[in-house]
Amino acid sequence: MYHARVRSLCLPFAVLGPLAGACHHLPPYPTPRVTYGAAPIELPLVQLPEDQSRLYVLVETGSMGEQLWFFDTGYSHTTCDAAALAQEGVPTRKTLSTTRGELGKVRLEAATLPDIDLGGHTVHAPRCAVRDLPGTSSIPDGPGYIVTGVLGTNVLRRFVVEVDPAAGVLRLHEPGTLTLPEPIRLRREGLFGPRLMAPATLDGRETWLILDYGAAGTYLDAERLGLPLTREQPGVWRGTGSSNTSARTLQIHHADSVWFGTTQTSPIDVIHRDRGPFSPGLLGMDVLGELHLFIDYPHREASATAVEAKELPVVGSEGVE
Repeated sequence: MYHARVRSLCLPFAVLGPLAGACHHLPPYPTPRVTYGAAPIELPLVQLPEDQSRLYVLVETGSMGEQLWFFDTGYSHTTCDAAALAQEGVPTRKTLSTTRGELGKVRLEAATLPDIDLGGHTVHAPRCAVRDLPGTSSIPDGPGYIVTGVLGTNVLRRFVVEVDPAAGVLRLHEPGTLTLPEPIRLRREGLFGPRLMAPATLDGRETWLILDYGAAGTYLDAERLGLPLTREQPGVWRGTGSSNTSARTLQIHHADSVWFGTTQTSPIDVIHRDRGPFSPGLLGMDVLGELHLFIDYPHREASATAVEAKELPVVGSEGVE
């Protein structure tokens, strides 16, 4: 899928997605304290048999052993799977809080994890929202693997995040240790939102989109941007909600010229997402999967170069254990 020149968001059987969606309406899940290591340790990127369009990362956490996490800059807060924490013996507590995603609200519990090693850095007592991830999100559940949770923005914002598809690794750098070449200025969602937005130019028109590694493709108000409608088809929208799927008629538009800053990527199909003028679209893996991307969260800058993505290992019963 990474090597196709023209990306399509349409998966087999007219299933759209997966669209992890954004986490909103959460209680405070603070950015954890981090003790930085001398140099980043490369974290291997992998995929799942049921999800070979997005990125998962293998983390040797130290305190909790090796774990599989979903990598998602579109999640505001790190979120853990209830069954995975139960297996690890991590206690959870009831809350009155909910999260709202593309498909509705989900009730949350909460947990505090032990200190974990994250790419050579110690993340101290990270807090996570807790829910049944396979049942309430686009994250799949299958034999041969357990997804501990979603590595979200409240943890990632402590780092300069480097996603290297050509090497198939994720690197987390201490802020202030890198100078990004030709930096692209980012801005926060709204005035104070934790997620970051970047400018993208589609068919000559610039728009600001949330950097969302949790989205398989790019979702935006294509009509407002003037992108041509190529077809409509029935499909399934996958995302966060009490039910993780929703049948919809999908409006599929096309952008022949796609630029991220000064870097051009392949033409893409995009899914129309009419959420109003104050709800930005999502820049997903159909674009981000072609970029060696640095995201400097503290300074709100990015730097990108186009690369040929490496074919990633697939964990699970028929892949890497």
